[in-house]
Amino acid sequence: MAIITNIDCVLPRPDITELQTAVATELSKRLLGGAPVLPMSTEDVLAFVLAGAVNTFHGFVTQALKENDPKTMCCDNLVKYAAIHGLNMHAATRAKGYVAVTGEPSAGIPGNIRFIGDAGKEYKLDPGVTFNPVSLDADGKAVLRVVAVLGGTGFDVPAGTVLVVTTTYPGIDINSTVVGNGISGGSDNESCESLRARVVAADQAGVVSTNLKWYLQQSARYPGVTRVCADECEGCCDPQMVNLYPFMEGVFGDSRTAPYGVPPCEVLEAMQEWMFGHSPGKGEGLAPVGIWGHYYAAVPTFVTVVAHCFRGCPIGARDRMLEALHTFIRSVYCVGSKICKEQLRAVALTAAGPDNCFSNVTFEFDDSIRREDSAYAYLNCGNFLVLQDVELRETWT
Repeated sequence: MAIITNIDCVLPRPDITELQTAVATELSKRLLGGAPVLPMSTEDVLAFVLAGAVNTFHGFVTQALKENDPKTMCCDNLVKYAAIHGLNMHAATRAKGYVAVTGEPSAGIPGNIRFIGDAGKEYKLDPGVTFNPVSLDADGKAVLRVVAVLGGTGFDVPAGTVLVVTTTYPGIDINSTVVGNGISGGSDNESCESLRARVVAADQAGVVSTNLKWYLQQSARYPGVTRVCADECEGCCDPQMVNLYPFMEGVFGDSRTAPYGVPPCEVLEAMQEWMFGHSPGKGEGLAPVGIWGHYYAAVPTFVTVVAHCFRGCPIGARDRMLEALHTFIRSVYCVGSKICKEQLRAVALTAAGPDNCFSNVTFEFDDSIRREDSAYAYLNCGNFLVLQDVELRETWT
């Protein structure tokens, strides 16, 4: 492959005619006493030879300078430069995610099952994991980690996309649904300009430095993850450790159904290796050298919200409160949070409506609560709040 691969790598050189004229003028002044240089004379030939030499030399020098800077060097040289510094061009990657299948209880799931989307997009079971179920559960459901059969961004699809099971397998419905954060992560072959941007960024960054926001953003890209939290509880966090709690709602339950999005241990172990490697702190995963951390399974703390109705409970208020509180808790609180009771009370009363009268709204937390006072309930480290129920209790005084 040639060193110069595109027109951008050919630098403009001084015009040879202008150089010859300048040299001829000097020869006229210094050797001929101002007399003109005659065509095809010795001076004329010498002027052209010198002009050509300067023109060629200028091209070599400027090109050499350009090829020493990754911002301007040609693609072939950039690939070599990047490889020396530990950066290689990325090949196309395959999109991954989770698909929910249904059918007859305990029906077997064959290892060669395939799923087809629009435009012939095909997906198969992810061979890189060991936690895919081999049969539907007692309710006739299963969630499978899948991967596109080919690389490319075209295989990324959002959650809710319907995929068709390619063959009629006994006991398995023909339609399946993409869940979690969709099937994502597919990429096309990296271009030279994309590699150039990575090389320049690496040169400018020097030693990689990360913060908590970076770990949360990267974790959210993992197949199936719908949100990820860091522990917010009182005095339990070691600043030298990066402890994260991922949730895969729609894959493993959801925010209202057990296990409330908390992935099983085998999934957390796969995430652990992906981010921190087998030997945490040694830079074997995405995390740079010297960074330690873990992915943990969060534990639910249940709360029952009790609304005390004054002389009769309004119809429909409980359902409105349930919906509003579920949404609020999911969007505001996470692992180890400090729960403001007045916020929950305000959400419940607003959902009930201005025409409904309640004497009070109280909260009944389970035994896993860290502590509480009149204003706040404090979750234990590693715990997250789950609304168990809303009860309407009549009060007549």
